[in-house]
Amino acid sequence: MSSRNDFAKLQDLIYAQRSLDDASVHGLDHWNQVEFNGIFLASRTHADVEVVRLFALFHDSRRETDFHDPQHGARGAELAKAWLGKHFTLEKDRFELLYIACRDHTNVPFSGDPTIDTCFDADRLDLGRVGIYPDPRKMATEFGKKIARRAREEEVPVFQFRKWIRNLKW
Repeated sequence: MSSRNDFAKLQDLIYAQRSLDDASVHGLDHWNQVEFNGIFLASRTHADVEVVRLFALFHDSRRETDFHDPQHGARGAELAKAWLGKHFTLEKDRFELLYIACRDHTNVPFSGDPTIDTCFDADRLDLGRVGIYPDPRKMATEFGKKIARRAREEEVPVFQFRKWIRNLKW
C-alpha cells in the first residue's frame, strides 16, 4: 500500500509544537532512528510500514521531559487522533494500531500484533542513546530479539548502537 501522507511536512508540523528543546534525547534524531529501526524490522515482521513511520513521529511528540513522563505516550496518541484527517490520513483499523502503539509503547511488553510490536521494538532498539543496552528479553518481536542478541554477541558499544544497526547486514 503506498502512502498518501507527506511525512516530511508532518514531521515539521509535529516538531514545531514539541515541548522539548533540540538537545532532547527524545527529539528528531530519536524519531528518525525509530523510523529507520521500524522499517528495518518491518522487512521481517511484515508490519504496516506506514503505521510504523507515523509511530516514529507521534510516540514521543508530547513528551514534557526527557525523564519520567508516564503519560507521554497517551498524549502522543491523542495528538495523532486530533490530527487524523487534518494533517494525515489513515483507515480506522490502521489508525487503531497507531493509537495503541503510541499509547502503550512504554508500559506494555508486547501486544501480539506484528505492527504494534514492531513499533515497540523500533523504539526499544534506540535505547543505546541513553546508555541502556537493548535487552533481547524485552523485545516484542522475534526479529527484535535476534538483533538485540546479535549486538550482545558482537559486543557493540552501547553508544555505537545507532551506527551499528544502520550498517547491519542480515
